[in-house]
Amino acid sequence: MARYRKKPVEINAVQLRWTQWNEVCEFLGDALTAENSDGAWEIPAAEASDTCGEEGPNYIALNVRTTHGEIAVVRHGDWIIPEAEPGRFYPCKPDVFAATYEAVEAQ
Repeated sequence: MARYRKKPVEINAVQLRWTQWNEVCEFLGDALTAENSDGAWEIPAAEASDTCGEEGPNYIALNVRTTHGEIAVVRHGDWIIPEAEPGRFYPCKPDVFAATYEAVEAQ
């Protein structure tokens, strides 16, 4: 059996949380308004992926469209990662993100 190594890839990503809301809006651009006609909505702490140390009682959630045309819910604490197709994103749970990615120093 042949063995393979995953190629190192650098990505852009933003974590959904109140303290980064402006960055989330900039990152999603037109996809935010196109997929969220009602905007983001508040969720209780029990539905958040991670409170990120922010005090509740409410946290945030929003929808993104994936490459497959499906709507995916991004919950507070999830990371938002762009797909190859413009305007398409997918959520990544914080524990999976931490196990898969490491920060890259800005050059």
